Amino acid sequence: MGNAIQLEQVFLNLLTNARDAVRGADCKLINITDRVEEGTLRIVFEDTGPGIPREFLPRVFDPFFTTKEVGEGTGLGLSITYGIVRDHSGTIEVHNAPGAGAAFVIELPICQGSGVDAAT
Repeated sequence: MGNAIQLEQVFLNLLTNARDAVRGADCKLINITDRVEEGTLRIVFEDTGPGIPREFLPRVFDPFFTTKEVGEGTGLGLSITYGIVRDHSGTIEVHNAPGAGAAFVIELPICQGSGVDAAT
């Protein structure tokens, strides 16, 4: 069970960031996958942008940290996303996807009786 408005904000933020990341890429792809495993919903957002510089990966969820140009972001989106996921007893991590681009991985627990089939 989760707050639909807050989770929508998480997904919208990750999609918007992915859209911005692929803006200058030759191949503009955003891939979203999900699976249910052992009572956990795993959602992965991957893009074909340039990825995140390795030295910045540990800081992307820090408030006011941004890799965007001045005036293009506040540096709060991923911090808010992190807080919402954590408030839903979940986790979020980031790494550079194989080949190129960034990958954000969210894991959220599934409540008993939610109607989500672990086989889907």
